Amino acid sequence: MNIELSKKLKSFKPFLFEELYRKEKAERAKGKDIISLAVGDPDIPTDARIVDCAVSEVRKGANHRYPNTKGNENLRKAVSEWHKKRHGLAFDHDKEVSILVGSKEGIAHLPLVVMNEGDYCLIPDPTYPTYRTGVVLSGGRIHDVPLEEKNDFLPDLGKIPQKILAKTKLFFINYPNNPTGAGVTLAFFKELVKWARKNEVIIAQDAAYCEIYFDKPTPSIFEVNGARDVAVEFYSASKTYCMAGWRAGWVVGNSKLVCALNQLKENIDSGQFNAVQNAVAFALRNHDKILPAVRGRFKARAAAFCAGLREAGWHFVEPKGSCFVWAKPPVKCASIDAVCYMLEKISLLAAPGSGFGRFGEGFIRFSLTEPEPVLAAAVKRIKSLDWAGL
Repeated sequence: MNIELSKKLKSFKPFLFEELYRKEKAERAKGKDIISLAVGDPDIPTDARIVDCAVSEVRKGANHRYPNTKGNENLRKAVSEWHKKRHGLAFDHDKEVSILVGSKEGIAHLPLVVMNEGDYCLIPDPTYPTYRTGVVLSGGRIHDVPLEEKNDFLPDLGKIPQKILAKTKLFFINYPNNPTGAGVTLAFFKELVKWARKNEVIIAQDAAYCEIYFDKPTPSIFEVNGARDVAVEFYSASKTYCMAGWRAGWVVGNSKLVCALNQLKENIDSGQFNAVQNAVAFALRNHDKILPAVRGRFKARAAAFCAGLREAGWHFVEPKGSCFVWAKPPVKCASIDAVCYMLEKISLLAAPGSGFGRFGEGFIRFSLTEPEPVLAAAVKRIKSLDWAGL
């Protein structure tokens, strides 16, 4: 039997780092000691207090049954409480909060509840690849919106063509930003909400790195009057509490959109394990005891890594948050060439900016999700590199 895969599946490109993984494996086979800073996978263990809570919850027989797809009441209330304390915002835990199997799941599913075939979705470039997934599955079209250094890696709303806007349903944004590390101001959110209401565009703000900020706290888009008419905001326990493998996140905002996402999820998944949900609720209620140490380590790592890059002649804008550094090497070259050269010459693997979009070309993304001694060793290797051979 000749099995023909779907056209939509064929439209997905191979995983961003697959070829790099093959190259890394080949270098390791030569006996080289490879340092990989290509993937943002937190190395800091989940706080022991969260783990202890989860262990206790796992032992409770009641948690072994199916969870509520939109999330159990304990976690939804904890989310509402956290936003009230953090942002001064009140969210109805029944209608404006939904628990996700990691924010990535909700982000991929959102286009399926709002887009029809032919509708446009605006996606920043460079970008986190998952924003494209649901658009492709929904039969929608994508218009890339440049994030350029001259604009502080914020989208220039005035340059989005009107003929595209007339057919646009959704706009994904992400601050603090992956891959650029850029921050966002409340003034920009005010401009964005005004623009979205005028053009009837839904805003999906991915706030996965909202607590990994290095200066001023990241604002919520819902601190802007009228934002609930047009927006949802996605949050993640993965980076906030170093719980990437636990797969838990949430979405808040416009009740019609949140409830529609719940309706879709009821037909796709059965929710996250209640023990995990209750552990996240514990983390939220103990946020001020847990998070500062995590943020402090990423801030210190960013400062030390940037200092090393500066000494090595790299060009970059210091990140305002996230766990990434976005930089250009001392010589002008294609980003994939720079990445392969570093892997070959100094056994260091990073992510090529071109993998995040056309406007990522020329940049390299370094992830800070490795222990401090490993990052220090990476910096030492970068300083030793002679670019003359490229």
